[in-house]
Amino acid sequence: MRILLLLIVTTLLIGPPTEAYSQRVKITYHAAETEPESAEENAAHAEGRAVDFNEVNKMPVRLAVDPTARKAKREAMRKLLREVEASARSNREVELFYSPLGGFHRDTETREIIREATKEEVDAHWDHIHMTIMK
Repeated sequence: MRILLLLIVTTLLIGPPTEAYSQRVKITYHAAETEPESAEENAAHAEGRAVDFNEVNKMPVRLAVDPTARKAKREAMRKLLREVEASARSNREVELFYSPLGGFHRDTETREIIREATKEEVDAHWDHIHMTIMK
C-alpha cells in the first residue's frame, strides 16, 4: 500500500515518469520517527493519503537545516526542497505539505492555499517531508 501511495504522490508531484524527471529528483520513503505527527497528519496516514520522505536523491532531508553539514550539501538540499515544494504548490491535489523549509495547507473544497505552515509545523519536520493528497 505504501509503495502504491508513493507512486501516486510522486506522479502527482512530477507527472508521469519520464527520463528527464527520473534523473532530476528521486525521493526515498522512510517513515518519519523523529517527531510526533499531528492528529490531522496521523489520520491522513491511516487513510493512506499521506506519506513522509526522509531522503531526496539519496541525501537526507535534514541536511537542509543541519548546521554541521557542508554548505554545498546544505544548499543542494535546500534547492531540491524548494523544487519539490513548488511542484506541490502547483498541484491542486496536494492538500498538505511540510518540509524543513516551509509548507502550506490547502482548502479541500476550493483547493486554494489557505495558509502557510507555522514555525512549529516546520520545526517538527526538520528531517523529513510530509505530504497529504486530497480525498
